[in-house]
Amino acid sequence: MAALRKSLVAKNPNTFTVLAGDFISPSVIGTLKYEGKRIRGRQMIECLNALGLNWVVFGNHEFDYDLEDLQARLDESNFIWMAANARLNATAGEKPFFKNRPGGQESCPGQVTAVVRDADGTSINLGLFGVLVTSGQKPFVSYSEPLATAVSIREGLRAKTDICVALTHLDIEDDLKLAAMLPDVPLIMGGHDHDNMIHRVGKTVVAKADANARTVYVHYLRYDKKKGTVSVKSELRRIDGSIPDEPATAAVVAKWEQIKAAALSSDGFDAGKVVAELPEPLDCREATVRHLQAPVGQLIVGAMVAASKNQPDCAILNGGSIRVDDILTGTITELDIVRMLPFGGGFSELEMRGSLLQRTLDAGMFNKGKGGYLHWYRISRDEAGNRWLVNGMPLDAKKIYRVTLPDFLLTGNETNMDFLKAAPASDGKTTNPDILRISKPAPADKSDLRNDLRLALIHYLRTGRK
Repeated sequence: MAALRKSLVAKNPNTFTVLAGDFISPSVIGTLKYEGKRIRGRQMIECLNALGLNWVVFGNHEFDYDLEDLQARLDESNFIWMAANARLNATAGEKPFFKNRPGGQESCPGQVTAVVRDADGTSINLGLFGVLVTSGQKPFVSYSEPLATAVSIREGLRAKTDICVALTHLDIEDDLKLAAMLPDVPLIMGGHDHDNMIHRVGKTVVAKADANARTVYVHYLRYDKKKGTVSVKSELRRIDGSIPDEPATAAVVAKWEQIKAAALSSDGFDAGKVVAELPEPLDCREATVRHLQAPVGQLIVGAMVAASKNQPDCAILNGGSIRVDDILTGTITELDIVRMLPFGGGFSELEMRGSLLQRTLDAGMFNKGKGGYLHWYRISRDEAGNRWLVNGMPLDAKKIYRVTLPDFLLTGNETNMDFLKAAPASDGKTTNPDILRISKPAPADKSDLRNDLRLALIHYLRTGRK
C-alpha cells in the first residue's frame, strides 16, 4: 500500500490517503504483550504513520479497547481521526476525542477542509466528513444518529467548499441512504462491510475496498470551476506481491513481525509448531464465514462441544470471531490458529429457554454478511417448514436447552443480539430471565480449555477431533 501511495503522489501531489475505520483491532499482534503492555493497535499506528496516512474515520473496533489504550493510539498517530457523530464522555460532559500534544489537546474533528491547487495555481476547497455506526458501545462514548449528523455537517460545509466527500464506517444500506440524502456529495468512501463493492446513486459513487488491505480503491476527482461540476473515476487496485515494498514502511512491518514471534512464545504459543495437516483447504475468508455454514465454523463449534463439561444439545459461534480472511492449506501451525481467532476468549455452557435460542438463531440469519452471522452445531434449518431443528427435532420454545457459546455473545455487543446479554447473579440465577444457568471455568484454571477458544481448537485438532 505504501508503495502504491508513493507512486500516486509522485504523479499528482494532490493525493490523499484515507482509511474507513477498524484498524487498531482486531489483530494477532494487538492481543500480545510488548514492553510490559498489550500492544492493542500500537503496531498499526506506527505502520500507518510510516505509510503517510492523511485521514481516518473511527470504526466500531476502535472502541474494542479501554479508553487508556485508545488514547495512547490517538496520541501516537500523525494522521487526523474523524468522528462527527461520536464524542467522548468526559467528567465535565461530552467533548470531541482528542490527541495530547506538547501545546495542549488537539481535537478530532467531524470534518476537515483542504485547499487543493493545480500546477498553474488554480485552487479549490475540498471538504471531507466522517461518520460511523453506533455499535461500539462503551461507557466513554456517546453517539448521535449518523445519517442526520452527516446531513447537518454537509450543510455547514456547503458554503465553505467546492467539493465535499464522505468517509464512512456504515452498513452499505446506510451508505446508500446517505447518498440519496446528499445528492451533491459525489463520493462516499466506506468501510464496515468487508468485501469490495461499488454503487452509484444518482451522481454519487459509493465504494468500499476489501478488508485487510487485499485491495484499495483509487478515486480520481476532477472539478470544472466554470461549470461547478465534478466527475469521479474509480479504480480497484489489488495489493499483492507484484508490487515492490516501500522500504521505510517495510522496515516497520519487519520490526513488528519480530515482536510478534517473541510475544507469541511468551503467551504460550509456539508460532511454528505444527497442529495438524489439513486434508483439504480450509476456507476462512470473510466472504464465506459471514454467509455460509462453512467447514471452519463446524470445526470450531465441534471443538467447543468437545471441551464442554456437560453434554450440550447444541453450540453456536459468531462468524466474526474468525478473522484470518484467508484459505489455509496443508500444514496448520499454532500461529495459524491465533491468526484465525485473534480475539481468543472463553466460552460458556448455558441452560437457555427455547424461545431465546430461537430468537438468537433468527438474529444470526438476519446478520448474514456480518460478524453476527452464526455457525451451528447440532442445529439445522427447515426452510420448507420455516423452523429450526435441534438434533433433528423441531425447536421447542418452551423447552430448556443446553447451549455452548462464546462469552462475547453474552456481552450483548454482537450485532442485533443485545437481548442475549447475561451474567451470573448473586442468587445463583442470571441477569437474563431466559437463561437459567451459566457454567464458566475458573479464570485461573489453565487446564480448562473453555478459557481460550484457540487452545480448545488446537487440542481438538491434535487429538483427532475428540
